[in-house]
Amino acid sequence: MSENGLMDLKRQMIKLIEHLGNENIITGVSAKDSQTFDELVILLRDTLKEEYPKTKLKRIMKSVHYANGFSDSDLKQSAFILDEIEQYLCINKFLNHDNSVKYFNKRIVSNEFEINPQNMVLVMIESLLCSKSKYKIIRS
Repeated sequence: MSENGLMDLKRQMIKLIEHLGNENIITGVSAKDSQTFDELVILLRDTLKEEYPKTKLKRIMKSVHYANGFSDSDLKQSAFILDEIEQYLCINKFLNHDNSVKYFNKRIVSNEFEINPQNMVLVMIESLLCSKSKYKIIRS
């Protein structure tokens, strides 16, 4: 994957982490420029796992997953982890799964969409940006 592609993914992950923090869905997480895209994906998943420990995730059917054919194993693994992140957000009612899937599907079939692994993952991250807190917590 190109250096620009990795930077785009990293920027979107930082944006997602900041968004989830602003929505008070996660707390105390700082996305640093020194972290890689893969590290940011793992950081977010681990943060959600820590903040929502009672969440029971469903097993991901990797055989029919959109990332199944990715040749880049790190990007493939990140795509699977993003699905876990989506589950944390949906199960805890911060994200509507049907709306997230609808957004993803609509974007990837549009005429201007270039189908490649990086763009597929970018759209997945975009769909997670639809997450909203059930209530706003005012931090002091």
